[in-house]
Amino acid sequence: MSNDRLQGIIEAIIAPDTKVISFDLFDTLVLRPVISERHKFELLNKIFWESTESQISFAKIREQAEAVLRRRIIRKEIEAEDITLNEIYDVISHEFFVPEDIAARLMQEECRIEEKLCHTRKCGKKLYSKALDSGKKVILVSDMYLSKEQILRILSLNGYHHWDEIFVSSDCRFRKTTGNLYHKVIEHMGVDPGEILHIGDNKSSDYEMALKCGLKAVHLPGTWETYSRYGCANHPEMICRDLTDWEKASCEPGMSVFRKMAANKYFDDPFRSYDEKSDYNADPYFVGYAALGPEVLALVKWVADNLERDKAEGIVFLSRDGYLPMEIYKRYRKYHPELPKPEYLYTSRLALLPAMIRNPADLFDLPVDVSYQNPEKLLLLLNFCTREDRKQTLLDKYQRDMKFDRESFRVFIRDFIRLTYDGDKHKKALENISRYFKKAVNKIPGPGTAVFDLGYSGRIVAAMSYVLKDTFPVYYFHGDGSRQFQTEAVSGLKIRTFLDFNPYMEATLREYAYLEPGSSCIGYDENQKPVFDEGMSFGYEENVRKMQQGAIEFVEEYLEFFSDYEQQTAFRFHSAVLPFEAFLRHCSVKDREIYEGVLIDDVLWGGRRDIDLRRLMEARLRKLPVYAK
Repeated sequence: MSNDRLQGIIEAIIAPDTKVISFDLFDTLVLRPVISERHKFELLNKIFWESTESQISFAKIREQAEAVLRRRIIRKEIEAEDITLNEIYDVISHEFFVPEDIAARLMQEECRIEEKLCHTRKCGKKLYSKALDSGKKVILVSDMYLSKEQILRILSLNGYHHWDEIFVSSDCRFRKTTGNLYHKVIEHMGVDPGEILHIGDNKSSDYEMALKCGLKAVHLPGTWETYSRYGCANHPEMICRDLTDWEKASCEPGMSVFRKMAANKYFDDPFRSYDEKSDYNADPYFVGYAALGPEVLALVKWVADNLERDKAEGIVFLSRDGYLPMEIYKRYRKYHPELPKPEYLYTSRLALLPAMIRNPADLFDLPVDVSYQNPEKLLLLLNFCTREDRKQTLLDKYQRDMKFDRESFRVFIRDFIRLTYDGDKHKKALENISRYFKKAVNKIPGPGTAVFDLGYSGRIVAAMSYVLKDTFPVYYFHGDGSRQFQTEAVSGLKIRTFLDFNPYMEATLREYAYLEPGSSCIGYDENQKPVFDEGMSFGYEENVRKMQQGAIEFVEEYLEFFSDYEQQTAFRFHSAVLPFEAFLRHCSVKDREIYEGVLIDDVLWGGRRDIDLRRLMEARLRKLPVYAK
C-alpha cells in the first residue's frame, strides 16, 4: 500500500506537464515532537520564570500576543495577511510588560528550540529528492511567522540544501490559507497554475486551497493525523475510564510529546501498511516505542528520585528483569552524570534458593506453585540440600510424576526433611553464594547501595540481605502486598514500590518486555561464576528484542529533544504507565500475535519450560468478571 501511494506521488512529480514542484515545510519536510504550538511555547517557561517573578505560563502570553496581532489583521489594522516573530515579541514587550531584554532573550530561545526540535521527515525527504532528481524547479512554500533566514537554517540543519525559490508568509505577507500566497508563487514563477504541483500535510491550505487556486496538489497526511485516525492516540483510555481522566492525563506536557513522538516515528510514511483491527499493528517495535518506552522512562526517573532521597552511592539492577531498566538508566545517566554508576548482578530465585531456606521449616514455604510440581521436579530444585544416598528411598514412597495438592505437598516435604535433608550440604551451598557476592565486591549492596528488581515478594532481596548480613534500599516496580510486608518485617528491609498496587495482568507478561534475552542464572559454580540455564524455549528472543529496541530508541530520542526541558515536559508517573498497562490489559486479538509461539521458562515457581505467553494472556483475560470487560 505504501509503495503504491508514494509511487503515485512520484509519478505526479515526474509527469511531463509538471514544471514546478512545491513543498510545504513543517510536518511535510520536517517534523517536531509537539502536537501544538502551545506545547512548544511551554518550553520557554524555564527562562521566563528564571528572568521574572511572574507565575503565569509564558505559553499563555505567547499565544495571546499572537492572537492580538491576528485580530488586528482581521480588523485591517495591519496591511498584511501574516505576522513576524519580531512583531509578536514587540507585543509581548509593550502590551504584556515583559522587559525588552527578556523578550529578546525569549525570542532567541524560541528560535533555538525550533532548531533543536525540528528533524527530517524521511518520507518528505524522499519525495523532495525525487523532485530534485527530476530536473524540475523545486520551491518551498510555508505559512510561518519565523523569518526566512531562520527557516533557511532549519532546512540546512535537516539536509535540505537545494531549491529554486522559497516563499514564506512572514516575508511575503500573504498566506496559503487565503490563496494569496499561491497567487504570489504563480506570478513569480511565471508558469501556468496547472504546471505547479504542491505537496503538503494540511488538507485545507495545502490541498483544497491549492486546487482552488488552479494548482495540482497532493495531500501527504501528517503523522498526528494518521496516528489519530488509527486510534492509537486514545488506546489507554480503556484502562482508566472509571478511575483516571485519560483526556487530562494525555494533555500533561510529557504525555503530549510522548504521543507526538510515537506518531512521528511510526507514521512518518502515512501510507504504510497498517491493520486497522489492531492498536499497534501487531508490531512489537511500535509497542516498545509508543507504550513500553514511556513506562520504563517513568520508572527510571522514579529510581533516580529515590536514589537522591536515599543518598545512595550505587545502584544494582538484578538479572534478568532489571535488564531493560538498567539499559534505560545508563542512557538517562548520560544526561544526569551525578547519578551513581549502575551495576548488573546475576541472580534469581532459583540461584538464591539455598539462602531463602534458613532452616528446614522454611521448606514448607517454598516459592513454588505446587500444582505444577512433582516429586522428581522438587528433588531437582532441592538438590542443594539433598542426601544423594537417601533420595531413592524417598522417591520409592511416591510416584515420580504424581500431582501435588497442598496436603500431599506438605507430607512430601515432611518426609523429605526426615529422610533426605542434608544440613551440611545446605550450609556449603549457602557459603558458595556468600563467596559469589563477596567476589563481586563492587556490586555487593550495602547501606549506600540500592537494589532494583521488578518485584514482588521480596524473597530475593531478603536472601541477599541474609547472606550479606546487611540491609539496603530496595526499589520494585510493584510488590505483592502481604508477602512483601512479611519480608520487610522479617528482614528489616524497606521496599519502595513504583506502583503501590498489583496490576491485573500477570507479572510474567510484563517481565517478558523487561528481561534480558538469553538464559537465566540458576546458580554459581565453585569459582563463584554464574551458571546459566541452557534449556531456553524456542521463540523467546526475537519479539522482546524488537520491543526493547523501540523502548530504548524512544528514551534516547526523548532525551535528545528534551533533556534541557524535563521540567517543561513533566508527567505523572502513573500516566506514563497507562499505555503499556492498557496494552497488556486490552490487547487486541490481532496484537496478541506478538506473543504467538513465545514460550518461556519458570522452572521454580511454575515448574515448566513451556509457558505460552499468548495463552497466559488470554487465560487471564477470561478470568475478568463481566462488569470489567
